[in-house]
Amino acid sequence: MTDATRTQHTVTATVVGVAEESIASPAGAAVTPNAALGTALFDAQNVGLPADQVDRYAQATVRFAADASDRQVSDIKDRLASAGYTGTTVADQLGTFTTVIDGIVLVLNAFAIIALLAASFGIVNTLLMSVQERTREIGLMKAMGMGSGKVFGLFSLEAAFIGFLGSAIGVGVAMIAGSVVSATLAGSLLSNLPGLTLIAFDPVSIALIIVVVMVIAFLAGTLPAARAAKADPVESLRYE
Repeated sequence: MTDATRTQHTVTATVVGVAEESIASPAGAAVTPNAALGTALFDAQNVGLPADQVDRYAQATVRFAADASDRQVSDIKDRLASAGYTGTTVADQLGTFTTVIDGIVLVLNAFAIIALLAASFGIVNTLLMSVQERTREIGLMKAMGMGSGKVFGLFSLEAAFIGFLGSAIGVGVAMIAGSVVSATLAGSLLSNLPGLTLIAFDPVSIALIIVVVMVIAFLAGTLPAARAAKADPVESLRYE
């Protein structure tokens, strides 16, 4: 340890534990001094400093009592701010981390919305082509007495089924990929965090996603279904 006068000091300490590899310390080489060692290092480093600089600290850590209320913590932060300092609690740090996570989730949701819109146009295009290719079939069904409402319902049901099939396949692929990624990380980078679930699948959320996709597909199929319902049977039977 070198002090302010460039004099070397030796501080003797006893190793009481070895940190394992973790996310915070991938190499397992982090040194975590206790309060006594921290004080000894600080005193050795401050040898030779002017008297008005000895008691200057870059930062300080305060531990609150277990029964400290949020109001008391807020009051202390306000007093520090009034004195020209910045007080940051663990909750503040977690809040910053949560804000970053929320931003990432927001971006992913934006991509999901774009994907749903693209899928909607794909469903519209697919059903419009289906209506055109089945024009004679539609004309035959209407000529045999099927009403426009039933024709509309038939194509709307087909659109909803396409949405269900696509969402079910997507959910299945996502669950397989998520399980593989989670298992890989759990056996390597996150091996020191037993019980951590990196990617969780909530059955209620999955069911809700499938229902939402089916509703979007149903709405996207409204235009082709309406076109099929309005088809004239005579003209449809003449269609080549």
